[in-house]
Amino acid sequence: MEVIIVEGRESGSFITSTARTNVSQRKKLESIMKNLCACLGIGIIYWKLSSRGTTFYCPDGFTYQSATNTILELTEKLAEQAAAETRT
Repeated sequence: MEVIIVEGRESGSFITSTARTNVSQRKKLESIMKNLCACLGIGIIYWKLSSRGTTFYCPDGFTYQSATNTILELTEKLAEQAAAETRT
């Protein structure tokens, strides 16, 4: 199934949630990675700090990447598994 992103239909102002605004971006991204890894049966995420102070993550069996690239790869893997289960 292909999913597309389109502009919202409503014009003018809109309401947004302020939930979790007190949680740091890093904690949110790490929580997403942990949830995705749990769904994929991956029990460990390694992290390393670069010489420039950037954190890179490596779920067991993957390679070190930024948090957003790690999340993208994990979601692609999860989508592949879901598609394979749908076909069987």
